[in-house]
Amino acid sequence: MKKWRIIYNPKYTPTPLSYWVHQQVDDEVWMQATVFDPPIPRGIPGKGFPLLLVHVLGVELEFASIPEVEHMLVVFRQKNMPTSRQLSRQRADSHGPNSHRLSRLPASIKPWSKRARIIPVLEDALKGFRALY
Repeated sequence: MKKWRIIYNPKYTPTPLSYWVHQQVDDEVWMQATVFDPPIPRGIPGKGFPLLLVHVLGVELEFASIPEVEHMLVVFRQKNMPTSRQLSRQRADSHGPNSHRLSRLPASIKPWSKRARIIPVLEDALKGFRALY
């Protein structure tokens, strides 16, 4: 049984990870910015903006872009996962570690034994998400 699905929204819907992955290039407030690195995903004509939902180990993870899934995989593949403090320092602004997506994940999925079960599902979902573009 597939543990992920893609839904479409009429407008871009950021996820809890979007802010940490898509950094504004101009000096605007994040959601008012117009240029991001990496770019905010574009919509798919006739469908809208895709949102990837991954349901695994009783948790639903949301991703609005391919770079978001790739970022989560980089973090999850590390045997000793970085702290939210380390990850939040990668972004030069005032948001602290408590607002990073990693700090909001349930503790039950953070041990390596659980992440090792999540990684293949994320990899499969990433292939499906990439197929859209």
